[in-house]
Amino acid sequence: MPNPINDQYGYIDFNNSVANYNDGDVVIYDHVEALSQSFPLKPKTTLLGLCCKGKISLTVNGREMNFEPGDVFVCPPNVKVENSRYNEEFDCKAIVLSDHIIQGLLRDRMETWNHMVYINKTFKMTLSESCRQELDLYYALLRSKLLSNSRTPSFLSMQSLLRALLLDLCIVLEEISGVFEDHRFSQGKMLFNRFLSSLSKSEVKRQPIATYAGQLAITPKYLTMLCLKYSDKTASDWVIQYTCEDIRFYLRNSNLSIKEISAKLGFSNMSHFGSYVRKHMGMSPSEFRHRK
Repeated sequence: MPNPINDQYGYIDFNNSVANYNDGDVVIYDHVEALSQSFPLKPKTTLLGLCCKGKISLTVNGREMNFEPGDVFVCPPNVKVENSRYNEEFDCKAIVLSDHIIQGLLRDRMETWNHMVYINKTFKMTLSESCRQELDLYYALLRSKLLSNSRTPSFLSMQSLLRALLLDLCIVLEEISGVFEDHRFSQGKMLFNRFLSSLSKSEVKRQPIATYAGQLAITPKYLTMLCLKYSDKTASDWVIQYTCEDIRFYLRNSNLSIKEISAKLGFSNMSHFGSYVRKHMGMSPSEFRHRK
């Protein structure tokens, strides 16, 4: 049976593995000896797994993939994972990240991440020895700060470490992208990619789906169908995710007043803005701004 705690938060489930750190947005596992046998798994968060020893074979969205030491498994939300086969030596480290953590940390590089993970379906990265050593160092420092008993880790220092790790993974993704340069995307993939690109570059992201569909010369229904096909999220889900990340960014990282943020992000009035934040982020803008 799936772990009820993992299931509650939408984390991928592991057999006989205890999370070494869990704050609701970041979960760290030092040793993952096996994936759950409760297949298929379809996590709601992003898993970054580094194979340390042994081998494992997984079926990821219908495609069989083999992982050996030095390989990183990138598993975004709603990707179906099944048919796990592994040897007795298998062991890996894993970091699980919520959607808004990734989007907040990769704010200026989300187009690269989305393009490779959702469009090219890059679920496996084979690291060079130097890259693997760097990842091990990031992991060790991150874990040391999170598990330190002497002091509470600084929110900004933790963000900086995670951002540096993800930026380096983006560099690897960009190197991998050369393999896809001559690959002809289907029309649907190109439209989905253009939608995410347009959404990420729009200052006011909370716009009707018809607006984004009109930019692509397609219907809102077809845009949502494409989003579901390539990401298992609706177009509205993507707009909400990007809008909420803008709200988080400006509330936490700017001196703009809440009224100014509301206007900047296209809300008609403060009341509407407050209702939106409470609905999608669970508290008022003021509470979120002052939350430690």
